[in-house]
Amino acid sequence: MPGTPCKERGGPSMKTVAERITANISSVDVYSMVIMLIFCLMSVVFYPFIPNAANVVVLDVFMASAIGAMVVLHALTDVKLFAMFRRFYVIPIIYLMYDQVHVFVQTVHPIDYDDWFIIADRAIFGTDPTVWLARFSSPLITEYLQICYFLFYVMPIMQAVELWRKGDIERLDVFTRGMAFCYFISYLAYFALPAIGPRFTLHDFAALDADLPGLLVTPVLRDLINIGGGIAIGTPDPVAVVNRDCMPSGHTMMTLVNILFGFRFRSRFRWFFFVIGGSLIISTVYLRYHYVVDVLVGALMAVIFLSLEPWVNTWIESHMRSVTALWKTLLGEH
Repeated sequence: MPGTPCKERGGPSMKTVAERITANISSVDVYSMVIMLIFCLMSVVFYPFIPNAANVVVLDVFMASAIGAMVVLHALTDVKLFAMFRRFYVIPIIYLMYDQVHVFVQTVHPIDYDDWFIIADRAIFGTDPTVWLARFSSPLITEYLQICYFLFYVMPIMQAVELWRKGDIERLDVFTRGMAFCYFISYLAYFALPAIGPRFTLHDFAALDADLPGLLVTPVLRDLINIGGGIAIGTPDPVAVVNRDCMPSGHTMMTLVNILFGFRFRSRFRWFFFVIGGSLIISTVYLRYHYVVDVLVGALMAVIFLSLEPWVNTWIESHMRSVTALWKTLLGEH
């Protein structure tokens, strides 16, 4: 009937719906949208030089739309599946953004800075650490460290699933925010000083399996990591296509973030994260993926940006409250 308030017509008013949706927007959504926007803008600016620029834009628009749909569905329903998607959608986003960053790095900054990092390592240690470590190598050590290196992709998911199963949503949200923020910062940092790593510059990449053999799974894990790093099996010129992602060491940075959260939240896996994660950090140099200076910078960035994220989150939340207040002003009951 004319004059009947919206909230009496069998459902929530537009104001209520808008408030719910705005309140449901998280900092993780903002972090994801921002990095996708950055890559979309790069696709436009460098369109003539990026073969897959249109694909990047289409994929990012699709993902942004999917995130928006999840925000709305979670805000307006009590379906647990949507709540789970809200907390875990960032996992594939993190890996997709890693792939996208390397679409642009060599175009935006087509210089490799490995010489700088070799000089820095030699200045600190008086030698090349990967060459020095080779004297201690053995198939057993290599196998163990290669497995640890690969577990980088598993350990954060372990902690997230543990928090979800406990029903500790507040800590899960803090964990997800911190991990996503630091991951995306590390991706953007790759543009500053691109590098390919000592397995190409100080060692013969083609002879790695012979120089640093493992036992059972090392060759398979190496191939998987190479594929993830842009090197398909049988690639004739790996140096030309490998991702320029040495500086900073993302493996070091994100492993430390995961360990710090593990002890902060008293995860049942915290000592597993500590032992395997510590071994993983050693493996980045032993397995010749990184220079030591990459590791040091990655560790420093973990401390800095994990400390910075709560401030950024507070800033975002304050602006979301301002948006909610604006909705209340614009969408009154009628």
